[in-house]
Amino acid sequence: MNKTKVIFLSLFLVNSLFAEYINDNENDTLGNIAISIGILKTTTSGSIRNEKSNGNTNYANDLGHKDEKNINTFALDLKNDVSWLPNININYFKLNNSATNTLVGTRSINNIEDISGSVSSTYKYSQINLLAYGYLYQGPFEFNFGLNFKKINFTQVISENKTHGRVINIEGPTSLIVLPYGAIKINLDFIDTVLMASTSMLSFGDNEAKDYDYSINYRVMRNVYLSYGYKFNSFKTTNTNNNKEIYDVKIKGNYISCKILF
Repeated sequence: MNKTKVIFLSLFLVNSLFAEYINDNENDTLGNIAISIGILKTTTSGSIRNEKSNGNTNYANDLGHKDEKNINTFALDLKNDVSWLPNININYFKLNNSATNTLVGTRSINNIEDISGSVSSTYKYSQINLLAYGYLYQGPFEFNFGLNFKKINFTQVISENKTHGRVINIEGPTSLIVLPYGAIKINLDFIDTVLMASTSMLSFGDNEAKDYDYSINYRVMRNVYLSYGYKFNSFKTTNTNNNKEIYDVKIKGNYISCKILF
């Protein structure tokens, strides 16, 4: 079965679980569309795992990716009152990072051996998630379930600064990833607060994609929420040129955001 058939079959199965969306606001249209913009304070961790030459190359300790960096996040949420039509949430972030460090010992990365000395590392990591979801239950405790259509773009360049001047190019997952999605919301209407936790994860052997998010959301106006939370995103992928090498990258941190309902 090709990828297109899998996606359409997955959507059909998710749609069959959906219950009708019920809007809690006095105005039935308010909240059907929501836009969220935030700032995520990221830290990078993970490793390049290779059976040769001292094993792992750590992103923080070996490549020097230790500094925190603020990035912008964006999300669009589209709800509807059609029982068979999924609600849609699209969220996106992009991170560019660079670091310089001196390796202790030698490394083997992407079939290039005996990498040593001072190295510079630059990577670009962007991720877009399209969540198609519905409601298993609505009330003070709300349970959401659906699918996350995730596209990760990750490229990295590691350069030896002195020894041989070699350049190593790394590429992350190249295909669309479809993951199960689940979330729980606790509506504390008496203090204008919503607690929320969500997750998506899928693992096949050495390949994995995972994310989760915890947040507290306070309604400062009838159609404006301020949020504070913690976000974690990661992936593992096997090098297409060397099945004994695995890239394991984690992006995590606290964030603040503002959500406006329309």
